[in-house]
Amino acid sequence: MKILLVEDDKQLGRVLKKTLESKGYTVTHIEDGEDAFNDILINEYDVYLLDINLPKIDGLKLIKLIRHKSPNAIIIMITASAEIEDMEKAYGENHDGCDEYIKKPFHSEELLLRINHWLKVKKETCDKNKEKNKIAFDNMEFYFDTLDLYIDGVIANLRKKEKRLLAILLKNIGKTVTKEEIVNYVWEDETKKEYPLRQLVSELKSKLPKDYITSVVGIGYRFDKK
Repeated sequence: MKILLVEDDKQLGRVLKKTLESKGYTVTHIEDGEDAFNDILINEYDVYLLDINLPKIDGLKLIKLIRHKSPNAIIIMITASAEIEDMEKAYGENHDGCDEYIKKPFHSEELLLRINHWLKVKKETCDKNKEKNKIAFDNMEFYFDTLDLYIDGVIANLRKKEKRLLAILLKNIGKTVTKEEIVNYVWEDETKKEYPLRQLVSELKSKLPKDYITSVVGIGYRFDKK
């Protein structure tokens, strides 16, 4: 688990880095806002611990960069500022800012509790999103975000067009999808669509454990659970 700590107080930074590393975290400590900005451009972290008042570039600007690059990252502000305005800016108008705002001084154990809490929250959210993007039946699982098919827990060796064909059929499971709809989706923006759809369907069917795909004469194809 990688953490970026951006804190210009050298002593506090050393203490927090040592505490976090003792718990197994990999910690990068940067004291300057501009250096942190440049580091964030090329590296990614699981957790960002930011002070607001930093040299050259403040923590509020760092939040915007992090959210643009890593929307699901955990951002915790650690600051001496008690201004409500700073807190409002840190959280963001549409809650697109930091996840947590801790005022100094604080106990290092409190910070560890907050980090563990948000790691759990983010994991649960990620797991729920994965479930929404998945369809499971018989001994198979298909993930719409990656277009990966798993059979008995083993990823199936499907080509890109086979994955896209399976995706559009599973999105319309039990319904007939026209040939035109399939071709437009599977071949995307390709101008030449010379590869026979019938052959593509046949090759996909050969890689499935059952004959799920039915041809609807003159119209298209349908995927039915058996």
